[in-house]
Parts: sequence; C-alpha cells; structure tokens
Amino acid sequence: MVLLGLRVPAPVSGAVGLAVGVAGRLTGGGRDVWARPGRLHIETHGVHGVDGARVARRVERVLERHPGVVWARVNAPGCRVVVEVTDPPPPRRELVALVARAESAPTDVGEEIAEEELHHPAEGLQRTGVLANLAVDAVALVLAGLARVAPWAPLPAELAGLVSAVELHPRLRELAARRLHGQERAESLVSMAAGLAQALAAGGSGVVVDVAERIVRWREAHADQQAWRAAEPRLIRGPEDAGADPAVVERPRPLPDGPVERHQRRVLAGGAAVAAGAAPLVGLRRAGAVGLAALPKAAEAGRAAFASHLGLVLARSGALVLDRAVLRRLDRLDTLVLDGAALRSGRWALTDLVPLAGADFGEVVEHGSALFAVENPWDVRAAGEWTLAPVDKLEVRGRTGVRQRRGLADAGAEVVLGLARRRRLEAVLAVEADTAPGLDTVVGAARRAGLRIVLATDDQRPRAQYADVLVERGRSPVGVVRDVQAAGGVVMLLSGDRRALAAADCGLGVHVDGTPPPWGAHVLIGSDLGGAVLLVEAVAAARSVNRDCMVLTRAATGLGALAALGGGATRAAARSLGVVNVGAALGFADGVWRAHRLHTRTPARVASSPP
Repeated sequence: MVLLGLRVPAPVSGAVGLAVGVAGRLTGGGRDVWARPGRLHIETHGVHGVDGARVARRVERVLERHPGVVWARVNAPGCRVVVEVTDPPPPRRELVALVARAESAPTDVGEEIAEEELHHPAEGLQRTGVLANLAVDAVALVLAGLARVAPWAPLPAELAGLVSAVELHPRLRELAARRLHGQERAESLVSMAAGLAQALAAGGSGVVVDVAERIVRWREAHADQQAWRAAEPRLIRGPEDAGADPAVVERPRPLPDGPVERHQRRVLAGGAAVAAGAAPLVGLRRAGAVGLAALPKAAEAGRAAFASHLGLVLARSGALVLDRAVLRRLDRLDTLVLDGAALRSGRWALTDLVPLAGADFGEVVEHGSALFAVENPWDVRAAGEWTLAPVDKLEVRGRTGVRQRRGLADAGAEVVLGLARRRRLEAVLAVEADTAPGLDTVVGAARRAGLRIVLATDDQRPRAQYADVLVERGRSPVGVVRDVQAAGGVVMLLSGDRRALAAADCGLGVHVDGTPPPWGAHVLIGSDLGGAVLLVEAVAAARSVNRDCMVLTRAATGLGALAALGGGATRAAARSLGVVNVGAALGFADGVWRAHRLHTRTPARVASSPP
C-alpha cells in the first residue's frame, strides 16, 4: 500500500488496514438513543438551523400519533427529541423509524458540521473519535516496535514532522477542516495519520502522548454521561422542560485567535525561516530537523489536557457541560457579562429601616425582622398588635411616612413596607431583591482573571459598583453580548436567557429548581454560582497553562535544535522530534496539574442546588 505518498511494506500495510477498519467500526453511523425507564432521547437531524422549528413540530406530531407515546418534544439545541413512553414501552426501533421519516436533512454544510460536532453528554464516547484514535494509536505502537527490529527501513522522520505541522498550524488546520468536512473530523484523521507516521519514522514517544490525551478525553466523556444520567430527571420533569426551539444567533465577527494560535503561527514561521537560512550551512536534513524542533506540541497538548481534566472536574462537581468545545477556548475570554435577572436569588432582603418620631428603635427592629417574609414581602403579616405590609395595605390612622418612604425609594428600595402598631405607623422599611449567594466570589474571581465585567440590568437603580460597564434598561442580553463581540471581545455570559447564552462564546446557564433549563447554554450550573466561580477561575488557569507551555515549547525548540546538530544527519529529525515529544509530555502533565490544582483551590460551593 501507499501511505502518505510512500510505499509501505506488506506487514505494515496490513496493520494499517486493520487500524482503519477498527476506526471505521468505532466511528460508524447509527442514531444515538439514550433511554431510562419511561423516556427516550433520540438524535434528530434538521432541527438545529433556521428552519428547525418547523421540522421539530413535524417530528413531534408524528411521534405523538403513536399509541405508545405520551408526549414528544424536540430539544433543538441538543439535536434530540425527548419522548415520554407508556408502560410497557413501544419498540425502540419503531420510534427511531418515525423520527427518521419526519426529520429533515441539514439545510447546508455548516449546519451538518454543527450537528456532527455537537456532542450531547448522553452519548458518552459515541462518535467522539476517542475510541477510533485509541485503536489507531494501539496499532501505531505495535508498528513502532516492529520498525525497530524489522528488516525494512523506517519512514523518514521528516514525514512525521510535516504531518504534525498540519496538526499544529492554525491555517493548515483550517484548510484540512475544509477538505475533510469539519474541524473535528479533520483533527481526528490528521491525528491518526500523525500517529502512524511517527510510529513508522520517529518511534513511539509521540504516540504515547497522544494515548494519554485520549484517555483523559475518555474520562471526560464518561463523567459527562454520568452527570447527565444524574441530572436528567431533575432537569426534565415534563414536556414544558424538554422542548426548546433553535437558538440561532450569528456571531457579528469571527472568533479572534487566542494566545496559543498566535504562538503557533509565530513559532512555526520562525522555524521555517531558520531552517531555510541554515540549509546552506548544515545541509538540508539537519536544517529540516532544526525547523521541526519548532513544532509547538507542548502548547497544544497542555491546552487539550487542561480542558479535558476541567470537564471531568465540572461533571463531578454537578455542572452539566453541554458543549465541551468551550472549555478549549477559555484562554480567549476577556469579558464577563452578568445578566441582572439571573443574579436574583428569588428571595428578598431588608436593606434599611427608618423609625418614625416617637418609635422605639429596638422594638421596631425586633418586630419588623420577625414579621418580614423573604419569599413574599407583599403579604400582610401580623402578630399581636404589630402589622407589617406595604403602606397602602395598612389601615393606619394619622401619619403615613410620606417623606420617609420617598427617601427610601430614592435610595433604591424596590419595595417600601410599613410597620404599624395598633393601626399607628411606627416605621418604614426598605426591601430589595436579594442577589444570588456567591456573586461577590464570582466578581472577585473575574478581577483575578483580568476580565472586564459588564452588567446588563433592568433595575431602576442598580447597585453595580463592581461593574466596569453598566448597560441599563432597554437592551436585551443578546444585544449586549453581540455588542461586546462586535467590538472584538470574547464573552462569558452568566444568564438564564437561552438565546443570549447560545450567542455567547461561553454561556453559563443559571436556573432555579422548578423552571425550564435554559437550553442553549454551553454549561448548565443551576442556581449554584460555585460552578461559575470555578469556570471564571479556569480562565486565569488556562492562561497560566499557556504561559507554562510556551516556555516548554521554547525550551524544546532550543534543545531539539542542538540535538539535531549534534549527531549524524540521518537521525537528526528523529532526535529533534524526540525532544519535541518530551516537551509535549511535560505540557500535558502541566495542563492536568493546573486543572486539578484549580479544583482543589477554588472556594467551596456557595449553594447546594444542582442544575
């Protein structure tokens, strides 16, 4: 057979054919179906794009005609239809066949790729490419061993380096994604090719690093599936919680490159220039090996390891990651947008008390606090001769505290209550919506991460001293997100607005128990801002991983160049790639360590309500 343009001996071609066959079986088609007693989640196509709502209604109607279906609702952001079934349940194949007949093909290539690269947490390892890559890596390790003792000569190590360059250069990755129908598919196939090329050319050290990365992704996918299994009964209690139409919001400008992408472009361009300049002095093979020493594998390995281990930590802490890709771009974030509506805890707090003339301050504080209801301050509450209620609901004689009430309202009170004793007004009290526990911790984490804080609120007099930018009444969260993105920002959003969450670059979905989840979020954190704290802290940690791994890349480049020049020209590239792979292994270890350290050092969760 011919591999990467070179004829490969028969034993090797047989092993490669086996690897490709195994990979094909592991990544083969088939519709994903997740089930628990009484309910199924069936993968559905054509509901993710602009025409998705019409297709979704058709799928629901067709399914609900089946006598074994209680109700069916399409969750377009997850590309699933949720089906409640009778007991005993109907045959699964019948429902899958109905979905296949009612759904629609994606309207364009972009929608098709989006559906392929959307990994619902329920699917676990299916179609993630992890098993396929591990199968090819296993064959690659066997080939690496055979290449050391077999009578045929290994492939040139330069070939393995060129394939790795395609894997690591942002522009070459984009070209591969266009040719191979999607970024994820391109990354998987190029990674397989790189593993086989390294095994046949430069030994198995690079394959070992790749195996470690796949194992971490395996654990991440498994943890996501376990988190989904635990959260699904709470999240979806009925049809009103299950359904969601497409949240299609185009980004106003392309996502800018992050530090790793800029570093990769710069380092690879520098390596190519050095190789070209060194060729007349040291020869083509040594010069090529010096250029290969610039491969920035450490930066990519560190970022991938950090994101995968962070996903594992989030899943185990109760957050539900619906889009793992956002964890791999945390280093690009520069703005935290807070939706004021999502920061309310659903409870109310007394913020001020003004006694009227002649009232005993201690008595009014004692009785006002005792009668106050944090869930509903508008109720009339009485105990003995004391009554607490909005002043217009009190039947008082004499004074009504007009001046004091106006003062509290001007100071920002959302509700003003009156405290009366035997129908005489004794004090007025200011009440404001209580913020969610942990907001101060989120703000502190954002400050440490260097994020700009934008508060979008409808409050008439918001208390927003912590915000760098205040966007007041009349601007929707979606509009705020798009404005920041149009100005070049990369946005993390904390909100319960699902369209805004889908528009953000990293949407953290907040919701309280008993309300529909904000499908469209990248991560569901429930009412517990502890998950938000962890993710905001992760922005700073991701940048630290970048810095560490860039240092490792530079060190590997220098040592790799010395190794390339220090021996015979035939093995110069192999020596250079060996040093690069050691740097990648150290970068991988640094990413895992940073994510684990982040988890152990982040403040304890501030509430106990899961998503």
